[in-house]
Amino acid sequence: MIRRSWVWLIILVVVSACTASSSAATVNSETAEPEPTATPVPQVPADIELLPDGDPPAGAEREFDTDFSKHTVPYDEILSGGPGRDGIPAITEPKFVSVDQADEWLEPKEPVIQVQVGDEVRAYPIRILMWHEIVNDTIGDVPVAVTFCPLCNTGIAFERRIEGQTLTFGTTGRLRFSNLIMYDRQTETWWQQATGEGIVGAYVGRQLAFVPATMIGWADFKATYPDAEVLSQQTGFARTYGSNPYSGYDDIDNSPFLYEGPSTPGQLPPMARVFTVELHGDAVAYPYGVMQEQQVVNDTVGGEPIVLFWQAGTASALDANRVAEGEDVGTVVAFKRTLGGDVVTFEIQDGEIVEPESGTTWNVFGQVTSDSDGPQELEPVVGINHFWFSWAAFRPETRIYQPGGESGETTPDVDPKVTEEADVSAGAGGAYPEDLDSDFLIEVYQGVETLGGSEMWFSQILAQGKPVVLAFWAGQCPICRRELPEVEAAGAAFADEVIVVGLDVGPYTGLGDKDDALALIEELGLTFPMGSTPEAAVMRDYRVTGIPTLIFFTPSGEQVERFTGAVGGDRLVQSIEDLLQISQ
Repeated sequence: MIRRSWVWLIILVVVSACTASSSAATVNSETAEPEPTATPVPQVPADIELLPDGDPPAGAEREFDTDFSKHTVPYDEILSGGPGRDGIPAITEPKFVSVDQADEWLEPKEPVIQVQVGDEVRAYPIRILMWHEIVNDTIGDVPVAVTFCPLCNTGIAFERRIEGQTLTFGTTGRLRFSNLIMYDRQTETWWQQATGEGIVGAYVGRQLAFVPATMIGWADFKATYPDAEVLSQQTGFARTYGSNPYSGYDDIDNSPFLYEGPSTPGQLPPMARVFTVELHGDAVAYPYGVMQEQQVVNDTVGGEPIVLFWQAGTASALDANRVAEGEDVGTVVAFKRTLGGDVVTFEIQDGEIVEPESGTTWNVFGQVTSDSDGPQELEPVVGINHFWFSWAAFRPETRIYQPGGESGETTPDVDPKVTEEADVSAGAGGAYPEDLDSDFLIEVYQGVETLGGSEMWFSQILAQGKPVVLAFWAGQCPICRRELPEVEAAGAAFADEVIVVGLDVGPYTGLGDKDDALALIEELGLTFPMGSTPEAAVMRDYRVTGIPTLIFFTPSGEQVERFTGAVGGDRLVQSIEDLLQISQ
């Protein structure tokens, strides 16, 4: 306990010092931030639900010209990280050196972020990103932002173009769920680094395009890309590059720093290191401990066959006093596992990555290393390093990979608005509810008579013409145990007018499986319709950040109210009465 408190004190001192040193640093003309250019005010996308006006984070209106009337996250989720706007200075005019030059100061296991666009490859050492968090760069003709959030261990690259506008990013000095919030200098929109989503301002609701980026040890990078360019330490700022101000932070027994957010699902410790892949609305986390043991994992995520490789030789950036001396945690990378149009399977043989069908060998960069007349490279898949608490806060529907099965296997993607293709009709009239944001399949536990089948699309239930109360819950959720009987009673009071449906999301939140859900139903004597869904993305689509969550729908699919946490019977009854009035 004493050591941990000492570590946090050092972090606070160092973070505060960043503000002072940034103002005192000499910035040459090549690193000065450009004046923002005039940008047309974008329209908020029609499918984006803005939150009501509220007080912006303290001091934000003095520092930013952001349109704070537009936001999709509660302002009370945003905290100060210590330094204010640009207190941690982004790099805007980066300089580069050769691999031979960088080899004079980079050590073999020292982590760098590798980014490749076309045939051009660059390395961005974590020792530099640790102190700047954002590098605005252009690789080939693609403007990119290479970012690193030390508190979440997230190294992510984005394309800086959106809707024809090239953006330049800086740091807001704010955090959400301990994660860096960036801003662009053109509109001063605030962007969440972990997800690439615009959360406050003109570009609210927009999504930055991810660029594949790999955190890899220097020795492996230089051996594979001897002609690449490396970000120079000549940044124009005075920093002790190579030192780690967060020494000891990634101790598995630590708690996240400056974290206020949803409870972290308990399958893994909050500070467990995971590699995450999200494809077509399906999200899977691969624990580093499992990857180290397996070394090669063949999986399917969102209907896409992928392969993940683990290789030793990359130091943790957040372990020792010096970045290069951190514990060897290895690296994980992901690729599509298709060769010449065929889905293949990889395995480890005598320490080498092998595709046994052809006998070819491969390296961790997805490149063939033996004679082959076939494809020479695998197509990279965007995957991101996280601490478990960080990823789970933003993607609570995530499933954790378990050896012995393809955790990412999902129902093939189907346009939910053409449910005939899934051999079901969209309700009695075959029409999709006009205001429904996203459809999903329900595998019914009980209430077949009420819902109309053992497998039903949510759109089919709405098509019965009654308002619907949808309750997200889980078998091991303590609050659900108290709240579900209230939902049962309120639903029974309006049994002929409203359909109440419980959706078990325990497998996606770490709060129980189907057996736990059925046991709780029996224990509480619940009788209203219940089921689960194979579509993990339903939690993201309906922005479920905690359970229980209740959402009230009109028959057209319009959401008119929602609650997260305990509500109580009287409030539920009033909300159902309001729903009936609106639905008339």
